[in-house]
Amino acid sequence: MKFIVDEAGEIIAQTTDDRTLVGGHHRLAVAASLGKRLFWRDTGEPVKLDHFFKHHGSSLRHTA
Repeated sequence: MKFIVDEAGEIIAQTTDDRTLVGGHHRLAVAASLGKRLFWRDTGEPVKLDHFFKHHGSSLRHTA
């Protein structure tokens, strides 16, 4: 398992070794919307959030 942490080292989300998100979906979305910088705990590399927020072929409904 790999962990995504914020600048303070607090765990925000959990992924499998191949970086499939398995926990912390909401916390990740909130951190992203607040503009927090997130990092991989094991390497310290910045997390590329676009990887987690891609919608492959999904049709999102827009409501008024």
